Amino acid sequence: MVRVLVTGGAGFIGKHLVRSLLEKDHTVTIFDNFSNSSKKSISHLIDNGAKVIEGDITKSDEILDAVKEQDIVIHLAAKISVQESIRNPSETFYVNVDGTRNVLAACEKNNIKKLIVASSAAVYGEGSPDTKLTEESETNPISPYGESKLKMEEMIKKFVSNHDISCIILRFFNIYGAGQSPEYAGVITKFIKRITQNKPLEIFGEGIQTRDFIAIEDVVDVIYASITNDNSGTYNIASGKAVTIKELAETIISVSGKKLEVKHTSPKKGDIMHSQADIFLAKNNLRYNPKVELIEGIRQLLKSS
Repeated sequence: MVRVLVTGGAGFIGKHLVRSLLEKDHTVTIFDNFSNSSKKSISHLIDNGAKVIEGDITKSDEILDAVKEQDIVIHLAAKISVQESIRNPSETFYVNVDGTRNVLAACEKNNIKKLIVASSAAVYGEGSPDTKLTEESETNPISPYGESKLKMEEMIKKFVSNHDISCIILRFFNIYGAGQSPEYAGVITKFIKRITQNKPLEIFGEGIQTRDFIAIEDVVDVIYASITNDNSGTYNIASGKAVTIKELAETIISVSGKKLEVKHTSPKKGDIMHSQADIFLAKNNLRYNPKVELIEGIRQLLKSS
C-alpha cells in the first residue's frame, strides 16, 4: 500500500485520479484550497477513505505539513486558465512557479523519493500543421500560462539534478471527460453543453486550429503507470492524432444526431493554432497506450450528459 498525496486532488484530473487510487487500495490524501472546487464535490471520495487537507501550495508551512509521512507526491495544483493568465500573469506565476517551489522544498525536507507533476503542451507554443511535437521540440509559449509551466519545469529539472528524487513530468495536451468545471472546460465539454441545450456550436476563428485530445481515463492510467516507473523525465501525454476544431464540431453534431448550426466568433488571444504530439517516448518508457478513441469518448460523454 502506497501513501499518495495529490495536490489539487479536488480538481478535474484529481477527482478521477483519487477515485482510481482508492479503488487500487492506496492511502490517498487530497491537498486542495478549494478555489475551483468544493468539498461537497469530493464527498464520495471522502466516503471511500480519502483524507482531505485544506491548504494552499503557496503557503510553504501548509504543504510542508501535508507531505509528512507520504511516499509519493502527485502535483496537479495549478492555475490552468490561459485567459486568466493573460489578465493576471503574476497570480499564475505565483501559484504555478512559487507554489511548485514550495512543493519541491516540502519533498526535500520529508525525504520524498517520487514526484509526478502535471505540465502542459502550452510550453511548446505554436506547433506546425505538418509536424508532431516531440519532447525535444522548441519551447516557445505564447501565453503567461505556458510560460509559467515552462519555468516550473526548468525549476523541477534543476531540483532533480541536485537531489535524490525520481520525477516524471507529464505534458498533457487537450484533456476531456466527465466533470470538467464550466470555467476550465475544454472545447469538447463546451460543445457538448451546447448540444444538450440545443444551441449552435461556437467556434473561435475559422476552426482550422488543430488539437490533440486525450480522454481523462487515459490520463489517469498514465499517472498510475508513472507511480511504479523509474524512468524520470518529461513526456508528452496525448493521443498522437490531430483534429481540427471544425471537424470536431461536425463529429459531435453527427454523433448527437441533432441538426445544429456552427457559428464562428473572433479568435481568442493566446490561442495556439496547431498542436499535435509525438507520444513515442511515453509509449516506450512509461508503457503508455491511449485506449479511448475520440469518437467513443464523445459518444460516452453525450450519453452521460
